[in-house]
Amino acid sequence: MQLNDDRSQATLAINQTLTAAEIENLIRELAILRSQMTPEVRMTPNEGGEGQAPAIAQNEPALAFEHPARDPHVTMYLRSTALGWTAWRLHPQTQKALAEFFLARLPSVGLGKPAIPRK
Repeated sequence: MQLNDDRSQATLAINQTLTAAEIENLIRELAILRSQMTPEVRMTPNEGGEGQAPAIAQNEPALAFEHPARDPHVTMYLRSTALGWTAWRLHPQTQKALAEFFLARLPSVGLGKPAIPRK
């Protein structure tokens, strides 16, 4: 994989049979390559006049959290059946914003406490 000089195009050479693990690795490598390209990924899903940004939607992704002692950041892992696990390191302000967002949308009936795995 190689980017051209202005980082707007990439040259790929893939002509082989791949296992699921190799596909996952290729997806990660392509994601890293995309992060180096221009234009950058839209800042919001509906930015610009082109409608919604391309996305893969999945209902009820698996979640896991990691919160090391003495680190104010929390790492949130989301599992996609298409993309595998993605990790998001969340600043305390982002954690607060997410908590406020979800708390404001909780139904009034008691649902019990959800089990969310921690790493």
